[in-house]
Amino acid sequence: MQIALAFSGGGVRATVFHLGVLARLARQNLLGNVKIVSSVSGGSLAAGLVFASGGYRWPGSEEYLREIVPRCQSLLTKRNVQSTYVMKSLLLPWRLASGRASVLGDAMERDWGIRGSLADLPIEPRWIINATCYQTGKNWRFQRDLMGDYQTKYITDPDFRLSQALAASAAVPGLIGPLLLRSRHYRWSEYKNDDWQSISPKYKRLHLWDGGVYDNLGVESLFKPGEGLRDGTDFLIVCDASRALSSEARQSRWRPGYLKASMRLVDVATDQVRSLRARMLMEYFKQNPGTGAYLRLGRSTKKAYSRQPSLGKPELTDREVRFVSQMETTLRRLSHHEFSLLFRHGYEVADATLSTYAKDALDRAPSQPALAEAA
Repeated sequence: MQIALAFSGGGVRATVFHLGVLARLARQNLLGNVKIVSSVSGGSLAAGLVFASGGYRWPGSEEYLREIVPRCQSLLTKRNVQSTYVMKSLLLPWRLASGRASVLGDAMERDWGIRGSLADLPIEPRWIINATCYQTGKNWRFQRDLMGDYQTKYITDPDFRLSQALAASAAVPGLIGPLLLRSRHYRWSEYKNDDWQSISPKYKRLHLWDGGVYDNLGVESLFKPGEGLRDGTDFLIVCDASRALSSEARQSRWRPGYLKASMRLVDVATDQVRSLRARMLMEYFKQNPGTGAYLRLGRSTKKAYSRQPSLGKPELTDREVRFVSQMETTLRRLSHHEFSLLFRHGYEVADATLSTYAKDALDRAPSQPALAEAA
């Protein structure tokens, strides 16, 4: 089985939820089956932490549970990358010349140790880091050997810091700000006549924002309507850790009225696009059983576990599920309790969903108690 993973945005809430999903796959020794990962915002941070903690390679299942999860937990509960970002923005204002997201990238290097470049990433699984290009309005993709979008065209074999790519993917409008690229610093190419041909850049500057503005599920590179799954994969797992729109409407005291209204409109549009994509995916999975699963933050797993006694019982209560599903979209340091709840929720949603809808495609995971050492 060749697995494709799509990690949604949602700040550190999404980051830890996705880590829990990976733990469910690791418990079934399936991490080696992952062939491609597409990520957005908080999902990009999750994948970045996994790759960086594993020496810029994809870990095996046992290594993930024993070494990667504890390291990620330590970083996310002891280091506050959001505070570092704010401090650097104030103390190093000249760094803002490359955009506020660049300062966030610096904070990730300092606090999380993400110091590699795109070139350091492994060939497999292929990792696509998604951002949104302001100039074209298209999905900008960072990859090991390529970055760009189909209108701006591409930079081949880019010499680009991984932390900056992650920061662009997580550059939430109104919270972070864009990553600024000056086109003259790169060689641009277009693929024509079966070869890459040099071209002049179309824009002097490019502003890259949060990938969630374009596609908060990160599925466009993995699934095409009318065509199905990407070539080379036969099972797509979509991990959606976005927060319900109604919860995003809470007022912020420090934001001026016009900014609140602007952010609300961005949230409405983003949620609408996410909902449409989610419905399209679920309809495809229903019509093509065994081709994928949609894992949603906030899903109660009680019914699924009650129908399959051999799985045991979920550890999280309905109240705890509501708590994690309503956590704000932020990059702040998490408490150990918050990390544990989010991680467990990701695991249980994956366990309940895969065991219910993918029995023929995936063997059932071992019993829950085995997860204790990783949680």
